[in-house]
Amino acid sequence: MFLLFDIDIIHRGRSKVISIATTNVRDLRNILPSLIDNDAASVIGSKLIVERSKESDVYAIAYELGKNERIEGILRIILDTIQKNGIIFV
Repeated sequence: MFLLFDIDIIHRGRSKVISIATTNVRDLRNILPSLIDNDAASVIGSKLIVERSKESDVYAIAYELGKNERIEGILRIILDTIQKNGIIFV
């Protein structure tokens, strides 16, 4: 079972996808004991999104909520982890 969400970080100026957050990444599947808990969400936020964003010189992002979407649960953990690791939300 995998976390059921999709977070794409897209560079606004170049329209280039910088990062896609999912537990369906081989190297993460091998190091995480569980792919559906809060620790997995935290690792996804820091390893996938923060590291790849910083590699692409992106230090500020905007998150657009989907229709009827609320920032809670796993999504809250991921967004908090991103912010704690130096990415600014605008």
